[in-house]
Parts: sequence; structure tokens; C-alpha cells
Amino acid sequence: MKRTRRKNQPLSLDRGAVTVLSQQVCSALSMPACIRAALVPTFQAQALKVTLRGGLVLGGLGVELIFRGSPKRPLGVPKDLSSKATLLHAGTAVDLDERSPRAKAGIDPAAWVQVRDGDGVALTDSIYVGRLGKGPCLMDPSFSCPVTADTYISPFGVSEPAHSDLTLTGDMTIDLGLSLRVTLRRREGPLWWGRRPDAVFDFEIVPPGTMVHFPAQPIGTGDGSTLRSVIFLDGAGEPIGNEQLVNPTVALH
Repeated sequence: MKRTRRKNQPLSLDRGAVTVLSQQVCSALSMPACIRAALVPTFQAQALKVTLRGGLVLGGLGVELIFRGSPKRPLGVPKDLSSKATLLHAGTAVDLDERSPRAKAGIDPAAWVQVRDGDGVALTDSIYVGRLGKGPCLMDPSFSCPVTADTYISPFGVSEPAHSDLTLTGDMTIDLGLSLRVTLRRREGPLWWGRRPDAVFDFEIVPPGTMVHFPAQPIGTGDGSTLRSVIFLDGAGEPIGNEQLVNPTVALH
């Protein structure tokens, strides 16, 4: 009787299996960010409307995966290897274009802005940006944006040859959201800059729970290497979180 040799079938995993096999690494981080925008005034019948135009610029996010390599000799000492990946490119922007309610603050009010989280906690000082009677007022306040970063590391590849890679994916959440408070004062009388504001209103920059997804990407493991720990990085490649140990993970063959 002639025996036929059975060919190896490609590995097939459904989304449920991916969830079971994946390891999640979650961390609360402070991401450098900036609102690069302008307050654009429009005057109608002694009332003022202000449009916020520009973008929320994010500082970027990366991750470093640290592997424990296999010794080349039976009595050799294993060496750590690392692989870095970009999750969110530095300079990624979220476009802004919102209009304020009508405000009675004269024809040449002075404007201050302050970045806040969704709970109203100030993330910057109140910053003077100029006189709206002179035209658009530019701003670029920098601040640390509280985010939660989640990565999922799966022991199979998304590229050929699949056996040489792990898969990295995930998302980042701005849990509390962000807003921009605008304060206007008439430029009339002595010590006008210190008196009670004539108008105060908020622009919503991003709503609470805003999520940015990271596309799946392959991570080379090196022959026989085992994933040991993960560190989140800022857009310049510097650590912004603590090293987090994970369960040993190798690519599925």
C-alpha cells in the first residue's frame, strides 16, 4: 500500500484565538502635545464670534521590545536583544475648526487661552495670545497630555515568512479628553488686564475617550529569542514609562 505524505497546512487563527494568545501591555503615560492654532475673530453688530482653526499635534509614541536571546554555545550566557517600533509618528495632528458662541467683549478684546482636560483641570497656565481687533491670534501652547496606551503582542506574524515575527498592534486613549478655555477682556480703563473677564468660553479639542488605533506590524524576534519585557517610548525614542515584564513569548511556527 502506497503511503502519501501529508503536506503541512498553514496556521489559521480566528479573532477569538488572537485574543487568547495575545499579551496585553497597558500603561498610563504623559505624552508631549501642542495646540498649534489661531483664534480667528468675526465681528457682527458689536458681537464677536471666534473660530479656532489649527490642530492638536501629538508628540509620538513608540515601543521597545526586549528579548532574551539563546546562547550560541551550551554553556554560553544569553544576551538581551531589542527591537523598536513606532506606534504613532511624532507630529500626528488632529484638525480643529470650531466656532464660539457670540461674546460681547468690545471690538478689540485681549485674549488668553488655557489648555484643560475634560474634568476642567488646567494643563497649562493662562497664556496671553494677543488682541483680536488686530486679526487672528496665533498660539502653540505645549503641555503633557494624559493618555492610556495599550499594546497587544501576538505570537504569530503578519508578514512572510510568518515564523520570523511577532505581531504588534494596539491603541491609545485620551481618557478625559481635552478642551481650550478662552478668556476675553475689554482693553478699557486702568489695570484692565487684571479685572473680571468680559467673556469666557471653551472649545472641545477632543472628547473624552478619544481613541487612536495602531495598525498591526511585524516585529522580528531573531532566531530562538524570547520576548521578556516592553518599554514605551516618546517620539524621540526616549523611555516615557517603566519597563514592564511579560510572560515569555516566542513566535509560533
